[in-house]
Amino acid sequence: MTSILPHSEYSVMAHTLSDDDAGRQILEIFVRNKVQASGTLRRIHFFDVRDGDFQRGINSAVANRWIAVHHRDRYRYILTEEGYAAGRQTGATYVSTAVSAVSG
Repeated sequence: MTSILPHSEYSVMAHTLSDDDAGRQILEIFVRNKVQASGTLRRIHFFDVRDGDFQRGINSAVANRWIAVHHRDRYRYILTEEGYAAGRQTGATYVSTAVSAVSG
């Protein structure tokens, strides 16, 4: 016999990111892949980004002028100069955090 659980017991919502955080997650993928300014990544590189956050992240990154969507291929994303600079700032924070976690 199956029992029906109350809504609060079985409903676990995934943590949703803000639009800005979703955009930073997109930028982090470029940093992780060591993409230079004007370099491109395809949709497959963003496999780690949750589907619900992906489009919001792309929109946020475009709004912040970190990336541009290729004019002929909507699944190809281009890192801008602004995105490269922002990624280097976030990348430096990411690297220093990772180094302190390993050394500590």
